[in-house]
Amino acid sequence: MKKFLCLLCLVLVSVFYGHSQQIVLTPQWTPQSQFAGYYAALENGFYAEQGLDVVIKHPTMSYGSVSMLKDGTSDFITCELCQAMTASNENLNMVNILQTTQHSTLLVITREKNITKLTDLAGRRIGTWKVGFSEVLQMIDAEQHLGVEWIYLNSPINLFITGAIDATLAKSYNELISFYMSGITPGSLLYLADVGYDFPEDGLYVKESYFKRYPERCRKFAEASRKGWEWVRNHPDEAFEIVMKYIRQENLPANRYAQKWMIGAVLKAQEDSPGSAPSFTLKEEAFNRMNEVLMSCGCLSKPLNYKRFTGGVYEK
Repeated sequence: MKKFLCLLCLVLVSVFYGHSQQIVLTPQWTPQSQFAGYYAALENGFYAEQGLDVVIKHPTMSYGSVSMLKDGTSDFITCELCQAMTASNENLNMVNILQTTQHSTLLVITREKNITKLTDLAGRRIGTWKVGFSEVLQMIDAEQHLGVEWIYLNSPINLFITGAIDATLAKSYNELISFYMSGITPGSLLYLADVGYDFPEDGLYVKESYFKRYPERCRKFAEASRKGWEWVRNHPDEAFEIVMKYIRQENLPANRYAQKWMIGAVLKAQEDSPGSAPSFTLKEEAFNRMNEVLMSCGCLSKPLNYKRFTGGVYEK
């Protein structure tokens, strides 16, 4: 009987330990090349090398990664800096442990020609996504009092073609190429990076409470994720095939050319300067600039603290 109880205790401890160590990562969208580094880290065993049991759970079109972090469905998520800072202002304290995108990839595709500045968008009907990604332009809208009418949608192309919207938000690595592949000739392309809003975008985030409880686990997760992205940079063709595997698993339609093109565009946005190796750090200067804009448009009640927001992970 004693031997049986000892065996039972070992089994229960093993089950509990294994469950407690499993980590859920949620990217901010459905499977695509935007998240190639995380897929590569998992497929190549970089997480396992750190003793981490990782599963990737994608969000839905109506329930995003930030919501999944908030309700405890996910342990780590990817999201954009603006979105993470706004969420932290709303009592979801988040810590940035890896900054994967240093530059803005956001642009506005318009039907009208000669749109060259933000004020040209005043009063326009602009399409935007239902889940995230559009906070930066909405923040700019509020700061500059553009009076934009936001039209929430899943895919902008049909509404754009019919004239139901005047313009749409797009990512240079995603929707823009979809427009071109659909045979649509935009009137104008207004890149936010060209009009004074070149903010960092994608980063890897965790709840502050989780970060404080498991600092070493967070460090290992960030290190393995960075290794995944570095592997993608050196093996883009192999990374592309891994991405396609994840897309097929979700039974999603995908254009192979677009996904391969996306990898190159995402890697370019990771570079601190053209042709340089990514630092994967959130620069304090960029963080402070975002703080200023969020404060000026009323999206933050008080400025966030850089050291707290990054957990000190970028300190030398």
